[in-house]
Amino acid sequence: MTKKVSEPYRGEVRGSKGSVFYRTHSYHTKVPPEGIVPFIEYYTDPGDTVVDPFCGSGMTGVAALQTGRHGILSDLSPAAVHIASNNTGLGAAEDIATAARNMLAELQDLETELYETVCTDCTCAARIEYTVWSDTLVCPSCGDEVLYWDAARAESGDLRKDLTCTNCGHQFRKTKAQVRPAQPVLVSVSCSSCKSRQQRPLTESEKQAATLPRRERVSDWYPTSPLHSWREMWRGQHRDMGIATSADFFTDRNLQALAAAWRVAQQTCAPQAMRFAVTAIVNRASKRYQWNPKRPTNVLSGTLYIASLTYEFNVMSLLRRKLRAVEQLAAATTPTAGTVTTHLASATNLEHIADHSVDYVFTDPPFGANIYYSDASFLWEAWLDNFTDATEEAVVSTSLKAENGGKTLDDYEKLMTESFGEIARILKPGAWASVMFHNSDDAVWSTIVRAIDAAGLCIESAVAFDKSQPSFKGIKQITHSERVSSFDLVLQLREGVTNAEPRAQTRNRDDNEILRLLTEHLTTATPRQRTTPYLHSYVMRILLERGWPLTGLSYAGVEDLLAHNFDLKNAAWALRSPLSEHTPGANP
Repeated sequence: MTKKVSEPYRGEVRGSKGSVFYRTHSYHTKVPPEGIVPFIEYYTDPGDTVVDPFCGSGMTGVAALQTGRHGILSDLSPAAVHIASNNTGLGAAEDIATAARNMLAELQDLETELYETVCTDCTCAARIEYTVWSDTLVCPSCGDEVLYWDAARAESGDLRKDLTCTNCGHQFRKTKAQVRPAQPVLVSVSCSSCKSRQQRPLTESEKQAATLPRRERVSDWYPTSPLHSWREMWRGQHRDMGIATSADFFTDRNLQALAAAWRVAQQTCAPQAMRFAVTAIVNRASKRYQWNPKRPTNVLSGTLYIASLTYEFNVMSLLRRKLRAVEQLAAATTPTAGTVTTHLASATNLEHIADHSVDYVFTDPPFGANIYYSDASFLWEAWLDNFTDATEEAVVSTSLKAENGGKTLDDYEKLMTESFGEIARILKPGAWASVMFHNSDDAVWSTIVRAIDAAGLCIESAVAFDKSQPSFKGIKQITHSERVSSFDLVLQLREGVTNAEPRAQTRNRDDNEILRLLTEHLTTATPRQRTTPYLHSYVMRILLERGWPLTGLSYAGVEDLLAHNFDLKNAAWALRSPLSEHTPGANP
């Protein structure tokens, strides 16, 4: 029997990204499981069924296990299903530890072959931890080949946009130069004998080992899935760099190491968990990890970008660390009364779930055009040899043809309406659904509201979810260099009147009331609650809970409203000083 809940959950939630469940395998977006737990405990009882039809990395399933509920997860992406099923069901910790030991032992000789070198301090055998590779460019003036490493680095070590040819002194931009094959320029070596860590130019033998053509010699299977030019994330840069297939994202040396690891993983007593460890290092082992003079810079999320200076990390060192994390994850997964099943399925067709059989839904659907998941998962799904059906993906992608997954905002609305319709179908009478969403575009928000209404669901409340650590884009927009949202909202839904006229189109918006509520909020808010991202979420909550139209109040629109009525100090908004020359008003 479904728990009777008459009022929606109203507390603000903050989640941490530090747990082993969150950290073990990356994913494009994640909701920290400890942030989902309060919703599950509020809306359900132990033993109830919780569903997430856009499960991603499976954090709803983790939260269900932690609270003794039964989770049913599904996603359109094979990569998501692979990650979610392992995050919620790795297997016995003892089996994982045994498989990890055997896997590393089996790969030890290959590591010696690929990554062993000589310590220049003590002349003992040492290990290459990473090699930095540089694009080779053709000078537009003299035609000489020049390493980007030499042409771009200033004396401080920072990178310049204006490059200088080391042959003729001509200054040029990278976009004006032809690109030739990359070359290794720097190596980091660790020596267990003298305990040193060296970062230096490569020796001749190290250069030969790094550039040795190996691909034709690799006997193990590796993916050669084509990177089609019609993909949303394809760029001319990929063509210029010779990136035509999934294999081209890796150096020959790392491709050989990954192929061997993939084979050996299947031969262990825990093949699924061991392959989980391999996919967890795939992006870091690729050319997507860009060099930074201060520290390694992570792959640029939401893209398939390859920088002009990249790392080639030792695959076996990456694997050792990741296997330790997988062992920790298995140890942290304590047995509970909860269970989780994972399915490869579109949210528009949850045929594996019966009508009115679910006690609660918590889900985090795609946010319009924010991330193209099928492209972002390209390398994972290449290794899994199973790809997302992009024609069913709920994203806005107007640059693609329909047969390649292209969709308008209307197409996105149709898919989301069908998905919310399935949520309404599977919920028990009186049960609730929580939908995490955010977007800086008021048109996308309006689309979600219409889709919810069309499915016969009502928005009863919206609460803020602070993921604690903003993304790279989140940091940029806090400093006003990019207008995107970083505070998500969790919409609390339950069954309404089917085919009723949408609330957001039947009530007039009171902009003066919005301004009054903002003023009241700013009198007591913390600095973090006075940033533009938070206040954009706050305004969205006001509009959604009152059923007011969202038109004109995009992220930029809210920012303009704030600028016209309040003062910005140290990236936080405050009540306007009496000395201000501006005249207050709801509209600029």
